[in-house]
Amino acid sequence: MNEAAAPASRWAWATLLPVLACFGLAIWQMRFEWWYEETYRYGLVVPLLMAYLLSVRWRDRPAPSAEGAPRALWLGVALLMPLVWWIRGANPEWRLIGVALALLAIMAGWAWFGDVGGRSWLRHFAGAVGFFAVGVPWPSGFEKVVTGWLMPANAAITLEALQWLGVPCIRDGNLITLAQGTLGVEEACSGIRSLQACVMIAAFLGELNFLKPPARIVLLLASVGIALVTNILRTIGISLVASHEGLEAARHAHNTAGMLVLLGNALALWGLAHCFQTHRSEPAVASSRAWPRWHPGVTLCLTSILLMGPLVYGWYARNEGPAAPGWNLAEPTAEPGYMSYPIDRRTSVMLRHNQGWSAKWRTSEGQPLHGFYFEWEAGQTPADNMNVHAPGNCLGAMGIQSRGEAEPFVVMLNDRRLTVRLLRFEDAGRPLFIAYLVSSLRQNEDAAAMGSFDYSYQYRLEAVWKGLRNGGQRLIEIGLWDEPSESKAREVFQKLIQAHLREMAPRA
Repeated sequence: MNEAAAPASRWAWATLLPVLACFGLAIWQMRFEWWYEETYRYGLVVPLLMAYLLSVRWRDRPAPSAEGAPRALWLGVALLMPLVWWIRGANPEWRLIGVALALLAIMAGWAWFGDVGGRSWLRHFAGAVGFFAVGVPWPSGFEKVVTGWLMPANAAITLEALQWLGVPCIRDGNLITLAQGTLGVEEACSGIRSLQACVMIAAFLGELNFLKPPARIVLLLASVGIALVTNILRTIGISLVASHEGLEAARHAHNTAGMLVLLGNALALWGLAHCFQTHRSEPAVASSRAWPRWHPGVTLCLTSILLMGPLVYGWYARNEGPAAPGWNLAEPTAEPGYMSYPIDRRTSVMLRHNQGWSAKWRTSEGQPLHGFYFEWEAGQTPADNMNVHAPGNCLGAMGIQSRGEAEPFVVMLNDRRLTVRLLRFEDAGRPLFIAYLVSSLRQNEDAAAMGSFDYSYQYRLEAVWKGLRNGGQRLIEIGLWDEPSESKAREVFQKLIQAHLREMAPRA
């Protein structure tokens, strides 16, 4: 190494700082999804697999090329990273933020390899760095479309197969009822987890074997087909176990079958990737050029990352005054037939609420009620987390059909008006009314109280521009069965909520 290159090498490691910062922020953004959402638990190993792929590519790296990577990559990261972090302030768990941060991290990685080894290195390491994208949680809207198609399709195909095999059964929504009981085809059984795992395995094998682009595309498409077919076979198998040995045996077989399917999928994809693999001569490994010196692109990128935190905090803090008086809904322990009903762990994980309760009781006339109350403190989770438990998201999968929405009603908390939505459903022929109230402690109270948050791009970006971030939320959801009269249901809900509302002192 010549003397001119020595000073650059002495600080070579520092050019990695913006790259590591970008990947760190992306992982920080997606950590909750990776840790709490079983569907994306595989994301925890994606950074490790990416590091392994980089080590493999490093061993067969080509000679550096004279032409470096476009400096526009560094400039794009420097300009877009603060913008994404600014939008994140009002939408902390919007999955598109994770998508954007992951793409920026990949861009930074490409830029660094291009600086070190030129465009030949950029092309060589592009797949290993880009592998990080397989761990990104899908945008919620797209995921709902996919699971909304997979669950009924899985249930319908399973029903046909069971009837063809002579097993008596009926289907109601995503539920399959056998003589021994009812099985539910939920998100976890829809095949979405198997599908995402297969896509990850296919992407990993494609890069590990350095397959050509057409072969990688075929491998990815094959992974989708394999995942769908094997998941249907798993559901049919579990249903057969339930029909012969009972629901308890089916529950025990569920996880075992899932592991066997995953192993089988991995072996099938490994064999397919091996078929696509072609012999290629070992490239001559050459040492890299001198590691990149500091240049304006790297400096600008690192500076923007360091400054964006204080600037974004200041933007949102400038309009926030003292918190408004809060409220909660006390548990109706004195109501007839009151019984605490534990909140499902999976529901708690999805909601990430700070406090809440679930209970069942009856009206004075003996009609059953089931109520939920949840609280989210300011800054903990985004406002749209409460909509995970919106009636439309849960009841349809249970075979409960929506029958529209009635006129809302108002309850008073001192001089404060809280508007409650009244939703109509039908549960196996039984009338069901749902009282649904969503309230924010800082955002527009009328919109929040109606539960009419608009999570369109326009709404989210307007919240960013106005400096509105999560200020704390409250949610009430109460169901009343066997009451045919809308006016009577409204009266029951109004008296009940009014009696148990409690105002709280505002938090600092």
